[in-house]
Amino acid sequence: MSFQARTQAPFLLERQRAGVLRTAHGGASRAAPDNTLEAIAAALHTQLDFVELDVHLTRDGELLLWHDPQLVTPDGLFEIAGHTLAELRALPLIGGTLATLPQATELLRGHCGVMIDLKAPALERPIAQALRASDFWDVVVCGGYLETLARLKAELPQLGVSLTPNLPFYREPAAHLPQLPFLDALTVYWRAVGPALMRAAQQHGVLVLAWTVDHPPAAAHLLAQGVHGLTSNNLALLEGVRRGG
Repeated sequence: MSFQARTQAPFLLERQRAGVLRTAHGGASRAAPDNTLEAIAAALHTQLDFVELDVHLTRDGELLLWHDPQLVTPDGLFEIAGHTLAELRALPLIGGTLATLPQATELLRGHCGVMIDLKAPALERPIAQALRASDFWDVVVCGGYLETLARLKAELPQLGVSLTPNLPFYREPAAHLPQLPFLDALTVYWRAVGPALMRAAQQHGVLVLAWTVDHPPAAAHLLAQGVHGLTSNNLALLEGVRRGG
């Protein structure tokens, strides 16, 4: 049975029709630490559909790109939510330059889209404000915060939204998907991809985007099962993924 994606998010739909979606995890994370300006800039050398970036909110309302809720430096541990952007940028961070979401969208504009991975709840308002201010809409927002995803989709239907499931969802995907009609995709831990998940996604037209897939045998296994996208630290792997099919 051929797959008919239900998404109407323009950029996501266009890229999905072109073939397997290729997403760089944290930028070119083998060239520089993930989420840094250097990693994002290095990703410009590879043909991609998305760069996945993790987002937190600073005390003064800036969308900082970082995986963990704190920065670890030689001076100690600093909670992102408890400090201003200027305070965090003044820290002796080793191995890269802190970046914000607006900086990332400017770097990637015209090259590829951004997959925003929510690392905190209730970020819909600052994300919507940032995207409007930058006029950047080549975006998929993913994460486990269903209320944030639903609010973003209602306010900005041109965005793609993707649920990163929890264990109950993985156990019964066919029971959960009918209750989530606003979803465009699932961002799924690659080892959890199996026939039940793929059948449910096929039935509801939901894209399956597998993370984090760094080894060719794992990628081949997932593509044979019909996943629609791969997120990887291995940009050479992504460059070898077929397009136009």
